[in-house]
Order: sequence, then C-alpha cells, then structure tokens
Amino acid sequence: MNDSFPFKIGSKITAEEYNNFLQRKESSGYKYEHITNGDVYVIDMSDPEHNAVVELLQDYFNIANGGVILNKPISVSGDGFHYNPTVMGQFIASDVIVKPNGNHVQQPIVPYPGPPPGDKNGNPHARIICEVANKQSIGNLRNKCQNWLNQVYVRYVLGIKLHEKRTTRDLQRRFYRSMTAMLFQQGVPGYITWDFGTHQLGRPTDNAYLSGCNAPNIPAFQITIPVNAVFWDPPTIPAAAGYFPVVPPTVTLCNFTIDLFEIQQEVLNQQEN
Repeated sequence: MNDSFPFKIGSKITAEEYNNFLQRKESSGYKYEHITNGDVYVIDMSDPEHNAVVELLQDYFNIANGGVILNKPISVSGDGFHYNPTVMGQFIASDVIVKPNGNHVQQPIVPYPGPPPGDKNGNPHARIICEVANKQSIGNLRNKCQNWLNQVYVRYVLGIKLHEKRTTRDLQRRFYRSMTAMLFQQGVPGYITWDFGTHQLGRPTDNAYLSGCNAPNIPAFQITIPVNAVFWDPPTIPAAAGYFPVVPPTVTLCNFTIDLFEIQQEVLNQQEN
C-alpha cells in the first residue's frame, strides 16, 4: 500500500458510518478521505519523518504559552475531530490544531454547528490548522487546506508536503529531498508557498538548483503567523470593521515563527537513509 495512494477501502459508506470508523481508531496511523459518493480512501500514512514534523510544529506553537503546563491560554494538539465545513455532519481531523483556551473566548452556546462553532465535543474551534503530507498528493493537500477555510473561525492553514526522497545523499549520508510549504489565510486570495527542501522541486540534484534553505534564521524561509489569530472571537459574524482579537496578558509573544530549515533538517534526520 505504501506506493499506492490513494487506496480505496470502502464504498457506499454513510457519513455516520465513516465517523464511527474514525472514532473507533481501528486503523490508526493512516489518513482517510470520505467522498460524497460514499467512497473511502486511505490518502496517507504516518512515518517517523511525518511524526517529527508534527511534533516540531506543536513545539513552535507552544512557545507562546511560556512554559505553562496546566490551563494553558493556547491549546495545541493533534488529530482532534472537527466537523467538515462543507459536508454536513462529517468528521475531519488535521495533524495539528491550535485553538484558544475556553476561558478566553465564547463557548459554543448551541451544539453543532453553533454558533459559535466548536469541535466534535463542543470545545472552541481550532483557529490554526496544520496538515503534513507524505504520500498524499500536493493537490489533495492543497484542496484540504483550502477546505478548512470554509469555516470562518479558521484563520490560517499551513500545509507541508514532503516529496519523494532523491537517490543521492549529502555528506551525512542523508538522502536529498524536496519539500513544499503553503500558508493560507482567511479572507486572502491564493496562498504563499516556500520551496524549502535541499533542492528545488522538479529540478536536478546538483548545486545549480539548491533551494537556498541551508541555515536557520533565514527570513525568506521563516513562516510568521500572528498569535492573536488564535483568539479571533468577534461578538458577531461577520466581524465588525476594525475588530481586533484580544490576546490574554499571560501571552507575551506577538508572532509564531516557524523555521523551515529546522523542519527540513528534522525530516532528513528522521527519514530512512
């Protein structure tokens, strides 16, 4: 199955049956997609480099909590079920979700679909979503990222695609690899993209086509997301002109900063070499 994604595993499956399957976690470690015609596909699978990227992203977002363990102002987790914003009643999950502590925003006063919207258990909805793709196609990844933005409470979506390893290695005997990052912002057309692997995507593996992502702290390979996006909670929808999210005083960080070189190196270290 590893080289055969997407892989069809079911047909004529209702949204309720699909949700029950996900909640039973009968086949953890895989990503699934339920099509409106009832077909279900495995679209990706977990592996060490995927897991390492997810863990690193969670670490970046947790920095804003300043070391707080209990009752953190910002909740960072993975694989939390939300409702698909374009398919009524269907569950979807992402690799990383970033949401506000319920003490700092309005709680859902009406069960799904709100207002305001919540996750499967009625907790505050995620404001920032991260999707990490290994075998999943970049087109499918892009579509899923864009789909999240159909929920207005989702303010940013970050997609990271790990392309196939190349056949040559660096001096540390790690296979070269291309990687792509895409950042989507609510209300902003299109998206920003970064080609941050060792070599440019689709180009030969030689020094003429290095990506330039070769050290930490290079501004061109850092992704910045404002922390106040996590606390987006307008009194009314649509938000009134001039509305600005209020960040709790315990959060002193203004921006989340994700260094793509560090992600690149973590992938190269964790992949099978």
